[in-house]
Amino acid sequence: MTKYERVETWIRDRIVGGDLLPGEKLPSEKQLSQQFGMSRNAVRQALHNLAHEGLVETLKGIGTFCRSPVAKSKLHNTIGFVCFFSGSYIFPDILRGCDHVLYRRGFHVLLNQSEYDARKERQILEALRRRGVDGILLEPVYGGAGSENADLLADFERSGIPVVLIDGCLPDYDFSCVSLDDAAGGYRAAQHLWERGHRRIGGFYQEDYVVKVARMDGVRRFLREQGVEPDPRWFAGFKGQGPSSEAEKAAAGFLDGGAPRPTALVCGNDEEALVLIRRAESLGLQVPDDLSIVGFDNSNIAQLDRVSLTSVDHPSFMMGEMATNILLERVFHPEQRFVTRTVLTPELVERRSVAPPHL
Repeated sequence: MTKYERVETWIRDRIVGGDLLPGEKLPSEKQLSQQFGMSRNAVRQALHNLAHEGLVETLKGIGTFCRSPVAKSKLHNTIGFVCFFSGSYIFPDILRGCDHVLYRRGFHVLLNQSEYDARKERQILEALRRRGVDGILLEPVYGGAGSENADLLADFERSGIPVVLIDGCLPDYDFSCVSLDDAAGGYRAAQHLWERGHRRIGGFYQEDYVVKVARMDGVRRFLREQGVEPDPRWFAGFKGQGPSSEAEKAAAGFLDGGAPRPTALVCGNDEEALVLIRRAESLGLQVPDDLSIVGFDNSNIAQLDRVSLTSVDHPSFMMGEMATNILLERVFHPEQRFVTRTVLTPELVERRSVAPPHL
């Protein structure tokens, strides 16, 4: 045996034999180093390998703890991931966060896209169950009128396949999720526009996706708190995502309609903001001189110099990491049944798409 294998074997035998119980703290690196007469680097390598097996977990600044052993024969070492569109502008960062955790734990991802179609989402989930996965990470299709696939997700949970939702939740069901406080993000965007002098504030958003509806709810709540009733003419909703999106048509009808326009808009995301900017420019309107715009997600689009879009940040990488850690906790501790809802606080990133209105 190499030096670190001696430490691995000693700790593994005590976990399997029941001498070290789940949650019990292991001796420190210094103590193990002295006990086995070897360097701390060798001890650290042993702990790293045991963590890779799911037998221990190291919490920075606190120590290393024993975990419940999961029989390797019961694991597929595969996590199913279902998103809307794999090429979506924020999704690669979410996936990167997930993979950052999974790779270190010896898992790989089966990636699928639902194309924001509940029927396709269901087919994918059923195929993943037949294929055999240890857990599901899902960006859920949910328009706010109920979830067509909540029953299937509940069946996954009952059969021992844990589910964690990313960038969305099903509020009427008990599934763990990691999401942004979207209403608070909309509220902050409207507040920023108000502070810059705007009073005619509206929104442009996908109305059949509850996440973006929540963002507009936050805008409306802020306006009402200022004693201003939101003007329905200044909120343009449309349906669909990706190729089926009606955003282009909605932008044309909204800006070309001839009715008094708002001086500032909060958009459901940065892609929608870009659609609106392009339509405004085609009509000779300048952003931000004639129309101020705030996007959502702080994507690469927002950071383009030509666009320079003020946007509510979406911590995609962190969201992926957190959701995956929650899922693996369920995978490695099947005896524990818990639901956790993690809601991240949004922050606004200011750029050049907002200016005081012309009076």
